[in-house]
Amino acid sequence: MRSPLCLFVGMLCIVLPAWAQTPSPVRLEVHPRSLQGSAGDTVTVTVRMHLAAGWYTYGLKAQLNDEGIGPEPLQLSLSPSSLWQPAGTIRAPQPQRKYDEGFSMEVEYYTGSATFHIPARLRASEPGRYTGYVTIVYQVCDSTRCLPPEEVRLPVRVVVIASSGEKALEAVSSATTEPSVPATPPTFTGRNVQNPRPTTMNMATPEDIWPLLGIAAGAAAFALLTPCVFPMIPITVSFFTKQAERNRRRVLRNALLYALGIMTTFVGLGFLLSLLFGATGIQEFATNPWVNLLIAALFIAFALNLFGAYELILPAKLLNYLHRISEQQSITGVLLMGLTFSLSSFTCTVPFVGTALVAIASGKWFYPLIGMTVFAAVFAAPFFLLSLFPAALTALPRAGTWMNNLKVVMGLLELAAAVKFLSNADLVWGWGILSRELFLASWVFCGALITLYVLGLFRLPHDTPVEHVGPVRILVAVAFGTLTLWLATGLWDKPLGELDAYLPPRDYYELLDKGNAVARSEVSSASLTWYESLEPAFAEARRLHKLIFIDFTGFTCTNCRWMETNMFSKPQVQQLLAQMVRARLFTDRRTEPYLSHKRFQQEHFGTVELPFYAILRPDTTVIATAGFTRDMDTFVSFLRNALSTSSASLP
Repeated sequence: MRSPLCLFVGMLCIVLPAWAQTPSPVRLEVHPRSLQGSAGDTVTVTVRMHLAAGWYTYGLKAQLNDEGIGPEPLQLSLSPSSLWQPAGTIRAPQPQRKYDEGFSMEVEYYTGSATFHIPARLRASEPGRYTGYVTIVYQVCDSTRCLPPEEVRLPVRVVVIASSGEKALEAVSSATTEPSVPATPPTFTGRNVQNPRPTTMNMATPEDIWPLLGIAAGAAAFALLTPCVFPMIPITVSFFTKQAERNRRRVLRNALLYALGIMTTFVGLGFLLSLLFGATGIQEFATNPWVNLLIAALFIAFALNLFGAYELILPAKLLNYLHRISEQQSITGVLLMGLTFSLSSFTCTVPFVGTALVAIASGKWFYPLIGMTVFAAVFAAPFFLLSLFPAALTALPRAGTWMNNLKVVMGLLELAAAVKFLSNADLVWGWGILSRELFLASWVFCGALITLYVLGLFRLPHDTPVEHVGPVRILVAVAFGTLTLWLATGLWDKPLGELDAYLPPRDYYELLDKGNAVARSEVSSASLTWYESLEPAFAEARRLHKLIFIDFTGFTCTNCRWMETNMFSKPQVQQLLAQMVRARLFTDRRTEPYLSHKRFQQEHFGTVELPFYAILRPDTTVIATAGFTRDMDTFVSFLRNALSTSSASLP
C-alpha cells in the first residue's frame, strides 16, 4: 500500500524531466577518507552500507544454482593496483539467509546497515600524495523489484611517506556518497515522452488488502457461532433491555461502550503486532522456514483445541478482577464488561483470531492493525445492533449441537492450513517430503472427513449422534464433497486454476534437484519471438504497422522470471502480445549492449526498475508503461487498452 505522500511523489515523477532522479535506497561511506603510511604498511579501509527500509543487497559470496544462475554478489575492490592491493580477507558481518523462489535456492543478503573492513598493503615506493579508490559493485532489491547492478567508486587520499617505521593513520572527516539510482521508481503509470498528454495506466498493487480483510471478517463471523460466544448474545442483549426499562437514553451509550470494549481487545492485539514488526515489514519474517513451522504448529494446536482435546483459557484471577470492575454502571464499567467478555471467550475465538492474523501477515506491516479492526467490528456488531433492536433476537437460531459441529469442521480446516505452512518449510529446506500429490492428498483427506462428519457418518468421542440430516447439513456436505472431488482431480495432474499457485510445483523433485526456475521461464515464453535489440524491433514495427512491447528485464531479476513464467505464458496475455512486436532488453550487466539498454530506459522513462514494460508506437511515441504485478486481469487491461487506444492512429 502506498501512502498518499508516495502517490504524490509518484505523480511528480511523471511530469518531471526523464533525467530526474529520486532518492537512492543505498548510502555508502568510506572511513578514513585520508590516511598515510609507507610502502609495505598494512592499512584498513572501512566501507559502511546503509540500505533504506525494505531494500536488501546480496552477500559477498558468489551464489549459483545448478543451472549456473544466481544473484549479483556484492563486490569490494581497491584501485589502482600500483598504489595498494588487498592484504587478506574482507571482514564482513554475518549475512541473513532466505529462500529465493526465482533461483530455487537459499541466498545470503544484507538489510539495514552493514560494515565491511578491507585490509590493504601499500605498494607505492615513491613518497607523495596519491588518490586511491574503493570500488563497490552491488545490486539492491525490495519485495517487488530489483534495480540493475551499480558500480560506485569512493576516493581515499593516501599519503606515502619515506619512513619505514611505524605507520600512522590519520582519519579525516568521513564522506558520504549516494549512488544515483531511484529508491522508489514510478510503477504502473502511463507516460509519453514526446506527447504532453499521455495515456495513464494505474495498475493495482501486487498485495491487495481486500481479500485479507474478507478473511478477517469471515473469521469473526465464524467466531460468533462458537459455543463460547453465540449463547452470550441474547444474555447480553437482555442485560441492556432491562436497563432500558429504567433509562432508555442509556441503552445507546452502553451498547456502544460494550462494543468498544470488545473491539479494544482485538484492535489492541493488531496494534501490538504492527508495533512489533514496524517499518521492516512482516513479509520477510513470514518467509522464514522456522516461522512457517511455528505457524503450522499453532494451527495444529488450534485444531486440537477445536476438537476438544483441551481448552485455552486465561488466568482466572485476571478474569475475576475484570468482572468485579465491570459490574459498575459507569462508563469504565461497561467498557470493561465488553473487554471481560472478549477475554473470557478467548477459548473459542483464539483459533479464528490466529487464522485471521496469519492470513493478514502476508501483507504490509500495518495490516494486522487494519485486519483486527475489521475482525473486531464484525464480532461486536451483533451485540451493538441487537441491543438497539432486541426484537430481532427471535430470528436467531437456537444454540445446540450444531455449534460444536462447526468447531470440529473449523478444526479440520485448520489442519489443512497447517499443511500449507509445512509445505513452505519443506520447499525452503528441500526435504522432498510434501510433493504436490501428497499435499493434495492431505487436503482431500480433510475434505472427505468434513463431508462424512457433517452427514453424521464420522464423529469424535464427545459428539452426540446425528439423529436427523436436515437440508442445511446436506447442502454443506454437498459443497465440501464437490470441493473434495475437485481437489482429487489434481492428483491426476489436472490444473486447479489459481489454487496451483499455493501448491508445490508440478516438477517438485526436479526443482529440488536442479533449481531450474530460470530454465523453465525461458521455455514458458518460448512460443513468442523476442528481439534482443531495439533497431530491428522498430524496423519490424514500421514494416508491419504494429506497436512495440519492450520488456526491460535482468539476468538476476527474480520478479522478471516470475512474470515470464506466470504472466507471459497465459494464453490471453500471449494473444495480446502476439499483436505487437516484442523486444526483450537486459539491463543488469555492466557491459554492452546492456549498459546502452539501461541508459535508454533511464533517459526515456526516468527509471531503471526491473521488471519494467513499455508500449510504443513505431515513431517511438510512448503509449503506456507498467511494472510488476501478480494480477493477470490488470496486466491484460494494460495491454488491451494500449492496443485499443492506438489502433486508429497507426499508419
